Amino acid sequence: MKLSTILLLIGVAILGYAWSIAPYKDEALFMERYMALSQGQSAEYWKLRDEMLTPKYKLQDYGGTLVAAAVVTFFISWRGWRNVKSPKSRATLIGLAFVVPFFTVGTFVFDLFLGFERGEFPHWADSMGIPLMGTPVLLVVLLVWSGAHLAFLRGTYKSAPLSQAASPKANKWLLFVAALTTVLVALCASFGQYWYAMPGIAWLYFYLSLAATRHATSAAEPTAPEERAASGASLS
Repeated sequence: MKLSTILLLIGVAILGYAWSIAPYKDEALFMERYMALSQGQSAEYWKLRDEMLTPKYKLQDYGGTLVAAAVVTFFISWRGWRNVKSPKSRATLIGLAFVVPFFTVGTFVFDLFLGFERGEFPHWADSMGIPLMGTPVLLVVLLVWSGAHLAFLRGTYKSAPLSQAASPKANKWLLFVAALTTVLVALCASFGQYWYAMPGIAWLYFYLSLAATRHATSAAEPTAPEERAASGASLS
């Protein structure tokens, strides 16, 4: 709880300071030099923008990341890591498999509009049209990806603590994608991209829930008679 409070206070303080400063060192000079550029001079525009930017947007990003980290930390500390479990029902986990892709695509669209609002694209560039046209394709790909992982939900469903996903007997593929997702979340957080880190955490919860549930279900299944006989013979 103390850590989440500290993260929250620092994050809010950074956001407050970022709110108080202007985005450009000299906005009038920036606009004058910007308007002097002609269509197609995108490289010159980005160089000008980088020269004139203040830390405002970076501070906003890192402040937001700390606030998001505070929320996640509070939830984990409130429940306790060992008490964080996979969803209580199969239907909820299946629902998560379809919600997370929409969440991910939504943050991608948010990233585009945030960049537009911050002036990352010059007025002559069609920088948003093509990516926005690709969002339905991205959504379908992510839905297929998450839906394919529901194949791991075989047999009876059993909610389990996520800590069981760390077992050496857990599914190796799910452990691999969970580890890769952890790295990606850490990278997004290091760049202050909280809007990508949050769906990353949702994907991580999805993978760990599948791994923990699959491991718990396998451990609860009775041993086949021939396996018990073979085990007894080896002991004797």
